[in-house]
Amino acid sequence: MKRPISEEYPAYYKYYVDIVKSDNIIKELRDQVIDIQAVISEIPEHKEDFAYAPEKWTIKEIIGHIIDTERVLGYRAMRFARKDKTPLPGYDENLFVANANFNDQTLYSLGHEFAIVREANLTLFKTWHEEELSQRGIANKNEVTVRAILFMIAGHATHHMNVIQEKYLKE
Repeated sequence: MKRPISEEYPAYYKYYVDIVKSDNIIKELRDQVIDIQAVISEIPEHKEDFAYAPEKWTIKEIIGHIIDTERVLGYRAMRFARKDKTPLPGYDENLFVANANFNDQTLYSLGHEFAIVREANLTLFKTWHEEELSQRGIANKNEVTVRAILFMIAGHATHHMNVIQEKYLKE
């Protein structure tokens, strides 16, 4: 699959698209499941509820946020791939995290949930051809293609896993 060009997504998603290593987005999304599970399995129990600064999310909340964003962006991609031109609203990630009780769950269960959500999305994403990937829709008042959304999903997860490794797990 070709990488999306800048006209396919809002400028503020450029970072997420750019940090995706491969143009084979399906493989990248599939490999992330293994990579994220590996990182999660190495997180010491005493770090699971750790936030590196006041007002920052815990590791569990970050994983929960990745899951929520996967669901939101996956839903947008499905709607647009199906040629639904209804503009979709944005979402408040801080509100979602504040009302999700991620810290009451185990890190293992959150990792498992991520894998299930990602696998469900991949099952759908793998069925799309160029026609579906090129569809455009409006989300959060910005036009975006389905192809760009898939790269945004992967880049978003990579970004947050990098934050976990750099700000939460460095001793």
